Amino acid sequence: MDPRSSDLRTYYDYQRRLTRVTFTGAVAVAVGLYGLGYVAVAKGLVLGSLFSVVNFVIMSRVLPYQIRAGGTRKKATSVAMLSFVLRMGLFAIPLFVALRNQQFQFWAVVLGLLTVQVAIFIDHVLLKHCLGLRST
Repeated sequence: MDPRSSDLRTYYDYQRRLTRVTFTGAVAVAVGLYGLGYVAVAKGLVLGSLFSVVNFVIMSRVLPYQIRAGGTRKKATSVAMLSFVLRMGLFAIPLFVALRNQQFQFWAVVLGLLTVQVAIFIDHVLLKHCLGLRST
């Protein structure tokens, strides 16, 4: 896969747009929660969302390397396993912080960790398939 290819550029544009919209939306919701007095929930949502976006960026950057390593199944599997372990370790950080620190509400962090998945679901399932809208 050539890094200058049109498909890869489109892929990175989608990843960039999705992460911006996701994090901006999470921060907007957190600001509203903060204004209503739910400070720990707002902080937890932002913390979880930040790590969700970082996780997605790592995953999207590693995927082309997995595809390029596709010539050897062992190499592609090793890259995938290393990426998975790194990303799950990354998810453990905000959960550990929330468990140890009362400033972050634990379940808000858990919900924050799911923000990219929710954004992908909204983009692909609801906007494209159910409503027939194109996200650009």
